[in-house]
Amino acid sequence: MPAIPKPQHKRKAPKRSARGEFSKSTRMKIYERDEGRCRQCGGQGEEIHHIYFKSRGGRGVMKNGLTLCNECHRKAHSNNDIANYWIGWAAEEYGPDFYKDVYDL
Repeated sequence: MPAIPKPQHKRKAPKRSARGEFSKSTRMKIYERDEGRCRQCGGQGEEIHHIYFKSRGGRGVMKNGLTLCNECHRKAHSNNDIANYWIGWAAEEYGPDFYKDVYDL
């Protein structure tokens, strides 16, 4: 019996795991917006942080990104008060759906 060919169609939306990743162009836009500085301490920004964590459904969109240094990035993930501060800031700045992408809206 011949093998049945796999359908050749594209996904309507990217896989969930891919939607949480920042693209290279998005990373550059976030870095430029933050002028390469850590938003927490003002030092040299080294990492792009998901304000609304990927584990909670945060997407890889510019409004959900923040430039932080290594130390402040570690603190943001270990201290809920810092994480909640940035979530509140982004919600005030961009609206309550700041962490969603076009497929969530």
